[in-house]
Amino acid sequence: MGEDSNVTKLFKLLQENSTNQISKALDDIHPADIIDALDEYEGDRTLLLSRFPIEVLAAIIEEAEDDEKGELFDLFSIEKKKEIVNEMASDELVDLLETMDPEEASDMLDSMDEEDAQDIKELMRYHPETAGGIMATEFVAIVDEMTIEETLKYLQTHGDEAESLSYLYVLNHDEILQGVVSLRDVVTTPFDAQIAPLINTNVISVKPELDQEEVSHIFTKYGFASVPVVDENNKMLGIITADDILDVVLEESTDDIEKMAALSHGEGTYLETGVFKLSKQRMFWLLFLMISATFTGVIIQGYEQELASFVILAAFIPMLMDTGGNAGSQSSTLVIRGMALGEISNKDYLIVLYKELLVSGIVGLVLAFVNFLRVWLFYKDIMLALTVSCALIFTVILAKTVGSMLPILAKKLKIDPAIMAAPIITTIVDAISLIIYLHLAKLLYIGKTLPIS
Repeated sequence: MGEDSNVTKLFKLLQENSTNQISKALDDIHPADIIDALDEYEGDRTLLLSRFPIEVLAAIIEEAEDDEKGELFDLFSIEKKKEIVNEMASDELVDLLETMDPEEASDMLDSMDEEDAQDIKELMRYHPETAGGIMATEFVAIVDEMTIEETLKYLQTHGDEAESLSYLYVLNHDEILQGVVSLRDVVTTPFDAQIAPLINTNVISVKPELDQEEVSHIFTKYGFASVPVVDENNKMLGIITADDILDVVLEESTDDIEKMAALSHGEGTYLETGVFKLSKQRMFWLLFLMISATFTGVIIQGYEQELASFVILAAFIPMLMDTGGNAGSQSSTLVIRGMALGEISNKDYLIVLYKELLVSGIVGLVLAFVNFLRVWLFYKDIMLALTVSCALIFTVILAKTVGSMLPILAKKLKIDPAIMAAPIITTIVDAISLIIYLHLAKLLYIGKTLPIS
């Protein structure tokens, strides 16, 4: 049965108050599908949701986008809210609490078990974009004296409380991480065997202060389902799961795309964001780029007399500026992507510079040759073709050098490399390439046509 049919069937059961059949219907439906269906539901959502079991309501709010969590949560009474927070995973609950009024968040924490509430308060102290900010404190901890049978029985009792069961973490009595055991190894080993031989002591872990983007690099490199978070004494604090990292990758890539397109960061989807908010996101960078583009106007004014006498020179300015901007954007995009994936670091700047100089030389020569033929065929003026082609070579080399080096410089200066993307690089390259072109034109083309005073 397809997901749409399942959701339709479930809503029908809920509307008919067939509570004894609800739990069975829920087994076949993912919370994300329920959220999608709720968006389309035209009836009383509060009444409909009141018939869901508490654990399902918690799962729905956990699955919702950050900006939707609070909206869904506010549909319930205070008492039901308190029940829901006690069912939620710690990392998702922290996200929800951060959307609340401080007084309401405090009330929710007061309704929880004292130990659980303390764990949540500890998580809320971490910056939301660090390993500590995205970790969950629910994990399965075992000791190395256990047998496989004891471990499996322990999982039957405590496994449903864990954020993930892909790995079991071996701790000593001081909660120091000793090693990790794959669940696959546990379920494929005889019951009477000891757990100790299965323990991998070479554990890849992260500190809670590590930036979430660096954590994503670890997941990408090793392909783990989860990674433990430990303090400076190697005491186990929590785990980060692959689904958390998917959210991080989406968030970071969206943020980079916005910066590379000269947009201010915006929460929510495009369709949900109002016109004025979208305008605000775009306004600052457009104003900045518009003002910075006045440099090209100043440069052109400096050669106003030459351009007035040889109007044909102005016809090639858009082509040179566009080519320079595109060439710089290509290099910056590849370098920024390489840095985001951990393939390029600051120490690789000489290698990057060397490669981009070679690439820009080859590309520049090919473009210049094609452009030389085009100008000569159309205008029958070899000096004009030579001037424009030489300027094109210099423009491509300059653009690719600037485009590749600025992101690396930005990272060196602790600035997000994505900021040094297409719009800023284009502005810089436009100004410098225009100076090169007009100066070359004055030396090569105009100088061969009229005496220079």
